[in-house]
Amino acid sequence: MPNYDLGLLITLDIGLALIGLCVAVFGTWIITRQVSASTTELARIAERIDARLRRQFPDIDSDLS
Repeated sequence: MPNYDLGLLITLDIGLALIGLCVAVFGTWIITRQVSASTTELARIAERIDARLRRQFPDIDSDLS
């Protein structure tokens, strides 16, 4: 195999590895962003449930303290 062909294969291999690395980093970033958004939404829902329970059952606040 001539050196020129070997150089192209090595370059292609490095390029594919870098593309794979970029895809992995981007995927991790997207997953992290989604989990963060889900956690924030879950916290909002919990706050609304807490407020609703405290309105419906005012004595709960004193019992929990």
